[in-house]
Amino acid sequence: MQNFLKNKKFLILGGSGFVGKYITQNLLAKGARVVVLTRNSNKIKSLKVSGYPGQLEIISGNIFEDGLLELLIKDKYAVINLCGVLYEKHKNEFNIIHNFLPEMISKLCKKYKIKKFIHISALGVSKDSSSNYSVTKALGEENIKKNFKSSIILRPSIIFGIGDNFFGLFSKISKFAPVIPIIGPNTMFQPVYVNDVALAVIETLKINNNKPKIFNICGPKQYSFYELIKILLSFLKRKRILIKVNPKLMMFPGLVLQNFPNPPFTYDQMKLLLKDNVSDGLYPELEDLKIKPVLLDTKLKELINFYS
Repeated sequence: MQNFLKNKKFLILGGSGFVGKYITQNLLAKGARVVVLTRNSNKIKSLKVSGYPGQLEIISGNIFEDGLLELLIKDKYAVINLCGVLYEKHKNEFNIIHNFLPEMISKLCKKYKIKKFIHISALGVSKDSSSNYSVTKALGEENIKKNFKSSIILRPSIIFGIGDNFFGLFSKISKFAPVIPIIGPNTMFQPVYVNDVALAVIETLKINNNKPKIFNICGPKQYSFYELIKILLSFLKRKRILIKVNPKLMMFPGLVLQNFPNPPFTYDQMKLLLKDNVSDGLYPELEDLKIKPVLLDTKLKELINFYS
């Protein structure tokens, strides 16, 4: 099984982002041939040197360009979808990216008899959620399961590592802000290291499944939002005043701020913070893939120079 991916062709959608780069690196190390479709090729060009000439192909383009996705999918061994948005820049964007796009991909995978479709979703998504982000993610999962039986859905909690948008953001804020508001301080998370997510993708490719499978991708320990920021500040050796804020109090400000080009938070995100983001125990996890998840405290201490 060591070289089972050698020379197999992969298409990664959303591959130029934080998680996509780690998945791409792992696939290249296994000898796979990878095509990344992205709007921002500059973000991933540095990975060209990670493989042999021609092993990584970067295509700049819009995923909704007529016929482009079908052209790229039809000769691939597997497709990996990481496309997602944290807030809507345009009307109905959650539904387009989280629901319509996975449905379109899964139908094309079925049409061209692709071996595997791996979809990166999010932990705890539900059609019954008050959050539109969560609902559209859940609807996308349902469409994938309906359309493509050999699908694998990974549901990660907060993903951390070099280049993440969580610790990276709070590290930047703490450089100049003496006071940091923590919205939803008691909300629980189960952070997972980015390379563990990439390893999960590799391991799920070994599964020979004829019905959809879902995995909760979480770290080994649960933390409150407040605890996570305290740990970060401790490793950074920065003393800051942390103010605990109830997400319900920030819903109206979020309603206003969501109209800004790059909002600090939105109304929908405040709804998400009302619920813990930890494993529900209903699905297999990293241990079931024979992956020992990295403990956040240990890994964050190793990486702290990249955040400071």
